[in-house]
Amino acid sequence: MKSYHWFKRLCFLTLVAALLGACGGGTPTSRVYVWIDVPTDGLAFPDIQAIKIEGHANAPDGVTSVEISVNAVLVTTIPNPATDGSLANFHLEWTPPALGEYTIQVVAYGTDGTASRPDSARVIFGEVTAGGEITDTPDTTVAEVITETPTRTPTSPPGVVTRFWADSNQVAAGECTTLRWHTENVKRVIFIDVDQPYDGSYYVCLCTAKQYTLRIVHLDDNQETLTVDIKVTGTCATPTATRTPPPPPDNTPPPAPTPQVPANGLTLPCVASQNLVWLPVNDPSGIAQYQVEVQRHSGDNVWHTVSGSPFTGITDKQVAVNVECGWYYRWRVRAVDGAGNIGPWSGWSLFAITLT
Repeated sequence: MKSYHWFKRLCFLTLVAALLGACGGGTPTSRVYVWIDVPTDGLAFPDIQAIKIEGHANAPDGVTSVEISVNAVLVTTIPNPATDGSLANFHLEWTPPALGEYTIQVVAYGTDGTASRPDSARVIFGEVTAGGEITDTPDTTVAEVITETPTRTPTSPPGVVTRFWADSNQVAAGECTTLRWHTENVKRVIFIDVDQPYDGSYYVCLCTAKQYTLRIVHLDDNQETLTVDIKVTGTCATPTATRTPPPPPDNTPPPAPTPQVPANGLTLPCVASQNLVWLPVNDPSGIAQYQVEVQRHSGDNVWHTVSGSPFTGITDKQVAVNVECGWYYRWRVRAVDGAGNIGPWSGWSLFAITLT
């Protein structure tokens, strides 16, 4: 494997040298390259097992992400892959869902969004018979087979980025992995029925396979659903005599925070931004985030929600909001604990911004 990796690396350097010569010594400005080091093309395994997918990529201004697909279906996206000198490297442990032949394909992206030509490698799981069929070998055990391909419904609008993946799509019973998401140009991100920041993560430890869903609300209010399936091998079972009863679930929401700044009824001079500050609250499961709703009216007492409200994913005890002179404002705040319980809203707190 190692010698094959350096052979492919030598081929890549030779290609770059050829391009430099063709351009009169100039540096290619938007060329992106990627290649798979392992597995090698045509590699065969007698039965289902986890394999490592590893390789390198190169771009003039750096590699921003690498996408790994199997049989033309996206398995995962690796953002900002680690670098080794001038090369970015990527790796993934992957297990096929069933016996058969699979084509692994990788594509790298440069900082300007340019995509590389894909590199691919074909792998086979199972013994090939004389008739060309792939058969299983004895004593092959797979705990549960669930597709680990993120699904998207519907397709994201142009200019929108929505990604949802796991650091590892398969774990041993009792082990942990981290779910991650990255979005751009969307209205809301919802995970476990709670509004989330546009970029976030969720750490999970599993005893059984589970599917997780991320819901995206686009700027036009259309919705998109992304899913990630985590497979689990083995069990978490322990002898009954030594098993410790699990703690009862936390179904109690946190209390309502108390608005502090600006003081209720305060009139402020004309400013472009105002900090809203509240007293933080405590919860046995911890506080995952605060959410703030802001409304305003121009003197007619008809309240309208300001742009961006409700503001979610706030981990501090304050948030800065844009305001306009000559308007009346009111706001309220609530907390969401680490178990996903959403607390009640506080009472409204009012303030006004003068014209001067």
